[in-house]
Amino acid sequence: MMAIEIFTGDSNTFEQQQEAVRRSLTSASGERSPHLPMHAERWLIVGAGGFGREIYYWTQGQLQSTGQDFPIGFLDDNRDSLKAYPSLAPYWVDRISDYVPRQGDRLLMAIADPTIKLQLGKQLTERGATFATYIHPKAVITADAKFGAGCIVCPMTVVCCNVQVGDFVSLNLGTVVGHDSIISDGCTLSPHANISGQSVLERGVFVGCQAVILPKVHVGEFARIGAGSSVIGHVRSHSTMLGVPAKRVSWTKHPDASETKAA
Repeated sequence: MMAIEIFTGDSNTFEQQQEAVRRSLTSASGERSPHLPMHAERWLIVGAGGFGREIYYWTQGQLQSTGQDFPIGFLDDNRDSLKAYPSLAPYWVDRISDYVPRQGDRLLMAIADPTIKLQLGKQLTERGATFATYIHPKAVITADAKFGAGCIVCPMTVVCCNVQVGDFVSLNLGTVVGHDSIISDGCTLSPHANISGQSVLERGVFVGCQAVILPKVHVGEFARIGAGSSVIGHVRSHSTMLGVPAKRVSWTKHPDASETKAA
């Protein structure tokens, strides 16, 4: 099992009670996770797309607000991925495929596609990379929430009581995860997705923007839920669901197929 490091930023305007909650976060294994400042010799964001750039500015702002000065860079196999953003282009560090981990590096996973995210996470971890779980200070998390390694929890996300979150999970802006739910490894929840209480998302599920999963629904691995959809019943693995109520529009027999992008 990967070592789990949970990093949170500080905010003068955030409630003191929430600060105490973040200090008591537990890992997915049930063990107490360290509450650490954003300290590392170097922060490296895996993926230089839009999500990666968002993470860059959030972490940069928090480092500046706390007087810390650690370099933040990007790993991306496309050397020109930041060419259109001159202020960020100098921070491209290396190709993901060529990166050799070094002591003091902390990686942040900024890939949305579940299959690619899980593959890269596995490859980099096997090379000795250390992934951090990053929780934005404007997220609201209960004290008994459990997180794996390599997660990103964005601003205004709400994670309710007794929620279990696996490795390499992305909870984007305004996501809500209801009580007693399980979000398995590699899942991606897009902005304002709402996962109701006692739901289960198996490995690699993608949930589109403003989609709703009703209570006690089980979503099979690598299923895709389209934006704005409302899922009222269990979802077969590798299905693509669209509509209100959501209906299956496609299905693949190949669990490791690369076509796991947003529906």
